[in-house]
Amino acid sequence: MIDFSQMITAKARAADALQARRAAMTVSRLQGRLVLGPDACARLDAIAADPNENWGLRETIANATEWRRSSETMAALGWVMGFSDDEMDALFEKAMLVAT
Repeated sequence: MIDFSQMITAKARAADALQARRAAMTVSRLQGRLVLGPDACARLDAIAADPNENWGLRETIANATEWRRSSETMAALGWVMGFSDDEMDALFEKAMLVAT
């Protein structure tokens, strides 16, 4: 027989662990840009230069010295760039390994 309460508890623990992992994901702007590469950075720079884009997003792209995975602005930026949550996690995980 399937114990649904254990399945729900396991899913809740996994969700909590993911949130904790994301809260610890912080990288410098340079680390993030080096992992993104020239094409994605050109797209970011185009967004930052477009006066029709959201001002807060433009300012974040142009001026944030630190990128936090748990930031709502980073979530919006990932969405604008077309990245899934898993892709954003992978970006941060890889960027955290870049020594600058």
